[in-house]
Amino acid sequence: MAATPTDATPALSEKLDPLRHHKHYQPSDDGKTSPYAGGSSFMERVAEGVASGMGTVAFVVIGSLIILGWVLINGAIPYLEHTFTHLSHGKQFDPEPWILLNLIFSGVAFYTGALVIIAQKAQTRTDQANEEAAAKHRDELATFQTDLLQQNTKLTEEIDTVSKGLAKLIEEVHAATCRGSAG
Repeated sequence: MAATPTDATPALSEKLDPLRHHKHYQPSDDGKTSPYAGGSSFMERVAEGVASGMGTVAFVVIGSLIILGWVLINGAIPYLEHTFTHLSHGKQFDPEPWILLNLIFSGVAFYTGALVIIAQKAQTRTDQANEEAAAKHRDELATFQTDLLQQNTKLTEEIDTVSKGLAKLIEEVHAATCRGSAG
C-alpha cells in the first residue's frame, strides 16, 4: 500500500513555521510575556528596552553632540589656550587630577558600550536569520526524505506486483512445457 502525504507527513505545498520549535518564546494565551524572551519582570523589560535604545547609531550621534556641546559651553577655548600656554612653557597640559585623561576614558567607555550593544543586536539578527534558514533547510530535507521513502515504497510495491506476475507466468510456462514433454 502506497503512503500518501496525509499519512502523518506534511504535504509538499504546506509551509511550516521555521520557528515552530521555539514557541515557548512567544507570549502565552493569557497575554503574559515569556520568561525566555525579554525577561519576566518589569525591570528586566525596562533594561531590555534601554539597552535596545542604546544600541543604535542615533544614540551614538546624539551622545556625541551632547558631549561636544557640553565641552564647548563649559569653556573649551579657554582650556585649549591654557593647555597650549602650559605646553609652550614646558609645563603639564593636564595637571592632576588629570581631568582630560578622565574625559578621554569616559568617552571611550561611552562609545565602547554603545558599539558593543549595536554589534550584539546585529549578531542577534544574523543568528535569527541563520536559525530560520537552518530550520527551513531541515524541513526541506525532511520533505525530500519523505518523498524518497514514498517513491521507494511505490517502487517496492511495483516490484512485488511484477515479481508475483513473473512467478505466475513461470508457473504457467512450466505447466505448459512440462505437459507437452510428457505426451
